Amino acid sequence: MVNSEGIFSARQTFMKKPYTPFLAFLVLILITIPFSFDFSTSIVPGWHTTIFPAYFIGELIVIIVLLFVIIGYWLLSKQGDKTSWILFAIHFLFTIPTIIYIKFPTVFLDLQIPNQDKQIKAVAFRMHFISAAWILFVLGQILFVIYYIRVQKVKHTISP
Repeated sequence: MVNSEGIFSARQTFMKKPYTPFLAFLVLILITIPFSFDFSTSIVPGWHTTIFPAYFIGELIVIIVLLFVIIGYWLLSKQGDKTSWILFAIHFLFTIPTIIYIKFPTVFLDLQIPNQDKQIKAVAFRMHFISAAWILFVLGQILFVIYYIRVQKVKHTISP
């Protein structure tokens, strides 16, 4: 049910400070950005270029997506739209596992288990966790895009 207050029902709680989501995702992007690239490249003898691992391409995609999210929340705060606490919390919590994986990859990728069976199980568990983190990240961003589009539609239908 759509009303003039925002999206969904009137019982939904809204933020009193619309810039809170903007600041929260700004902190996430600052945490995500690597400040040193020297450890991420390798130079092959005889080549005149450096090689970035595929892992950093995923990190770059996350940074770009978070940049668009920050711009979206900033536009919502500038328009004076009230943001739902529930939708913001879900979006934020769905984004956190991927940020943890990006910031601390060695926790998930480094294995020092001598038993081969346990090592295979540990790798399988970590691959499931990483996949789940990426799925949650994508779902969180889809949730935000749907929310943003609905807020814009409501704004255009209410204004003459």
